[in-house]
Amino acid sequence: MAPEPNPRVLYAKIPSSQHLIPGEHLVYDPAPTIDLECPLAKGQFLTKTLLLSPEPYMRERLRDPAINTYSTPMKVGQPLVGMALVIVLRSEKEGLRAGEYMVGFTPWEAYTVQPYVDARVEYKDFPSYTFDMDSLILKPVQDPQGAFPWPRFCSCLGVPGMAAYVGIEKIADVKPGQTIYVSSGASGVGSMVIQFCKQKGLKVIASASTDEKVKFMKSLGADVPFNYKTTPVAEVLAREGPIDRYFDNVGGEQFEAAVNNMSLNGVVVICGAISELNIPREQRYGNISTLFHRRIRVQGFLVTDSPDLLGRFFQEIPVLLAQGKLKSEEHLFWGMENGIAAFLSLFDGTAQAKPVVVLDPKYGASA
Repeated sequence: MAPEPNPRVLYAKIPSSQHLIPGEHLVYDPAPTIDLECPLAKGQFLTKTLLLSPEPYMRERLRDPAINTYSTPMKVGQPLVGMALVIVLRSEKEGLRAGEYMVGFTPWEAYTVQPYVDARVEYKDFPSYTFDMDSLILKPVQDPQGAFPWPRFCSCLGVPGMAAYVGIEKIADVKPGQTIYVSSGASGVGSMVIQFCKQKGLKVIASASTDEKVKFMKSLGADVPFNYKTTPVAEVLAREGPIDRYFDNVGGEQFEAAVNNMSLNGVVVICGAISELNIPREQRYGNISTLFHRRIRVQGFLVTDSPDLLGRFFQEIPVLLAQGKLKSEEHLFWGMENGIAAFLSLFDGTAQAKPVVVLDPKYGASA
């Protein structure tokens, strides 16, 4: 059999500043090929990548390995690694058959001999608070048989859905009648938080960067959706608050405004700080004294902290999706050549919804 093209997106260079430059730090490489009949050792299997799921946490991994943070870094010269939907083409792994679908961490390339080990770092070299991202493996998932579109595996059933579920169920401790503020409410995570909180009887205030996204948040049930670029966050929270819970996806000014408008014994769920990823650390916000004065609990989390909740998640969410009780929108990017644009859209505001890179058009329907 003739070699098959195996295009990929490479992590080519550690960024010296906060901004990623296409063609310098991230490079689309169409040159590699792969023999789809290549020998497989016992325990190996060959996968075809169907959908890629760009996520903000990936930016944190593109750093100097000497900088310690919550995740292990990626390796320069290797493909990006992230969540994806794949199909098994051939298998020498016991219990795994060709034709099965899997979701999990895999390199940004069209085909991969699994398990993928070339980009792994030596985990013992990192502090105990650093999570070994290379330990996240592919796991089988069921064909939805038309009950919901395939891209939902990258949104509702992907990292965004899991983050929203764990944050609300484990950290937020929400109760009916409370008021929650959700930043980046039209994002993959934020849109799920809105829906989970409305199902639990909360008043939901949510912000986004465009009027179109405000309309989307309203369709999800948000009580007070608004455009933070045209209406100051502090003004809205002062009028509609105080807030009992804040689900923080962005950090920065919005974190400061939320804390200043929180009720006594409020809770802040730190899911992300996307607004701060591209600014120097010394320029980031902080109003720690207010946290003390109002006895506000602030807690960060990783989805991987709660494997027990993830079991519940994968039981409950597919049913809600099939019943039409959860909504989602995805911004589809077609082809590996548009993978870099999809990733950067998370940070430059061009993504109209959760970005998903479609490598096989059959799996791209997002209705």
